[in-house]
Amino acid sequence: MKQTKSFFGKLAALTLLMSFSLTSFAQQYDKGIVRVQKNNGIYAFCDNEPISDYEILDRVKSNISWSGQFNEIRNKLIKKAVKDYPNADAVVISMAKGSTDKAIVIKFKDGQEKDNLGLARANKVNGLYVFTDCEPVNEYEIVDREGAAIGWSSEYQAVRDKLVKKAVKDVPDAAGVILTFSTGGIDRAAVIKFK
Repeated sequence: MKQTKSFFGKLAALTLLMSFSLTSFAQQYDKGIVRVQKNNGIYAFCDNEPISDYEILDRVKSNISWSGQFNEIRNKLIKKAVKDYPNADAVVISMAKGSTDKAIVIKFKDGQEKDNLGLARANKVNGLYVFTDCEPVNEYEIVDREGAAIGWSSEYQAVRDKLVKKAVKDVPDAAGVILTFSTGGIDRAAVIKFK
């Protein structure tokens, strides 16, 4: 009986070790894995989904925006979430075309690796990964740069979609775009390929 317990203990340890190795391996080769930075003390996920398990605390909506620009709306959603839920770990932001922008306020479940809480899986638009307020975990190179022309809509989705469309046209074998939104300036996309 003692040998059986020892065997199953070793098997459980080996299984756990392999699952950590496979998770690390998968993250290295899943090109859509990103690291999100904290903003006002919490993670802000936009156009990506957290990998770590979480529970939803509530949903918040943006107030009227003077500019309608991404940075202003994102910051208002984060500020409201932090004020209403001081124990929140993150927000998952949804920018809605032509309607109210929202965020899900979340708390990560206990027992998860702290270094992985900022990891997420990026969404794809027109076949390209979209990296907004985050950076790919895997190595990449910038192969082109795109800018939003004056007169484009200030709505996040409209700007994102136009920059992605332009990147697909200019660099057909691109893997993704890293979007940078500027308050009162030109929004940009760094077009990337993975190494």
